[in-house]
Amino acid sequence: MMSMDPVTPGAPTPRETPPAFAPYRWATPLADIAARHGLQPAQILRFDGNVPPLPGVPQIPLSESFARLNEYPEGSYRELREAAAAYAGVADPECIVVGAGADDLIAIIARTYLAKGRRSMIVAPTYPVYRIASLVENASIAEIGTLDAVQCRAAAVVWLCNPNNPTGEKLSPAEIASFARALPDTLLVVDEAYVEYGGDTVVPLVAELPNLVVLRTLSKAFGLAGLRVGYAIAQPQVAAELTARRSPAPITIPSARIGAAALRSPRTDVEETVAERDRIRAALLAAGYDCPESFANFIFVPLAAAAAKADELEARGLMVRRFPNGIRITPRLPGDNDVLLAALGAGEEGAADRAAAEARRSATVIRTTTETALRISLKLDGKGRARVLTGIGFLDHLLTLMTFQSGADLDLLAGGDLDVDEHHTVEDVLAALGDAYGQALGARSGVTRYGSAVVPMDEARATAAVDLVKRPHAEIALAFTGDRVGGLALTLLPHALERFTMQAGFTVHIDAAGDDDHHVAEAAFKALGRALKQACEVTSTGVRSTKGEA
Repeated sequence: MMSMDPVTPGAPTPRETPPAFAPYRWATPLADIAARHGLQPAQILRFDGNVPPLPGVPQIPLSESFARLNEYPEGSYRELREAAAAYAGVADPECIVVGAGADDLIAIIARTYLAKGRRSMIVAPTYPVYRIASLVENASIAEIGTLDAVQCRAAAVVWLCNPNNPTGEKLSPAEIASFARALPDTLLVVDEAYVEYGGDTVVPLVAELPNLVVLRTLSKAFGLAGLRVGYAIAQPQVAAELTARRSPAPITIPSARIGAAALRSPRTDVEETVAERDRIRAALLAAGYDCPESFANFIFVPLAAAAAKADELEARGLMVRRFPNGIRITPRLPGDNDVLLAALGAGEEGAADRAAAEARRSATVIRTTTETALRISLKLDGKGRARVLTGIGFLDHLLTLMTFQSGADLDLLAGGDLDVDEHHTVEDVLAALGDAYGQALGARSGVTRYGSAVVPMDEARATAAVDLVKRPHAEIALAFTGDRVGGLALTLLPHALERFTMQAGFTVHIDAAGDDDHHVAEAAFKALGRALKQACEVTSTGVRSTKGEA
């Protein structure tokens, strides 16, 4: 056997990047923020993400979208491209390039049109990934404050976010078209990530301008950031060049199928987000802040001492995106936004403002005890969406079902002493949910008051009746045959539902029985959700009682 001299281990040498290169910095994880300030993760409200407060709901069964995980995606992504073309108003799907989010497409464009000796021009301040992708390709970088053809004559690629991140400002299609016509040899990339919130699209200009590429994403208005689905619109020859440099299958089968369904039948929270964006801005302006008009899903607040203000808010569990000259706020549910406005000294005061707050029918409850820490954000007039994380899977399931049937929106995060048992977490979560309902309903004027429902679940059956008038009383009869379902002791549920009732100030009667304990619990929570939906509906007559509202 041939002997070999020992070789000193080394490391492969990566391709050089310009000295200005720095990788993208992700937001600090929730647990790290909490630990830094001696808080629990449930006490943190994040206004720094530029995504909707609740996730989009897949419109095809998850089991169907996951049925072919053993196969590679269909490489042309025809279904997704056709759906994107129809949504964007483009006749030819060959004009569509898909990628794993807009970030993937930014990298593909840089890979295709930039190299050492080529110049990348960025209309700044803006999204940092344009700079990162350009520097990875060893292009030279220049930043400009406005879209100026004279300054960009030597550029191979110009990047424009419209509406812009982080300022929220926008340029008109006429201004963008004028620039593209003046520099036909320069590729103009217009990132329309936020166009649904008030931007003016330039997609119709693509047919005329071969040097125009428009980026879109499903991460913002569609609430599907976790899927990583983006697409670009360009003339077919440009689209073909970009597709040729794309990885063979950048989007998973489930992501592509869910994304295509979302584009075919858009269901977004754009109107709600815009309303909260404008409400937050109006409150900040009234409090003396300078807030430029925004056409995106956030508000930029210029501040001389931005870092100090961001530190102050973070210490209180309120995360905003910080910049050298200001902070950026992404709206959450109305109750969450009220917490932030109060911290900024822009909270509502006076009877008229209190009435406006009550009309939003939203609440945020943050509670910490020696055993648990939790945050509940509730919006009564929602779409039945829930994000529930308590550490107890079956409890999460029950609260998700209840929320869906109630038509409310719920964001719930809890952490407790589950190493001991689940008792404190279950009780405190239901009690805090009752507090949230009580706060969101306010004086309860103008609501139906009574609600009832009967829900069959195979062999099980549950009935629920609710009276919202403020005389709390609970009659809970859940006929279980065993001790546990999953990680949940079933004996905790009747008591927890009583706590919910007492804290909310309701009268609640629930009866449920059957052979399968899983079905009994599901039927009970579904019936309660349906009864609450009926009782909480706003009517012209309001709460009526011979004994008055109390």
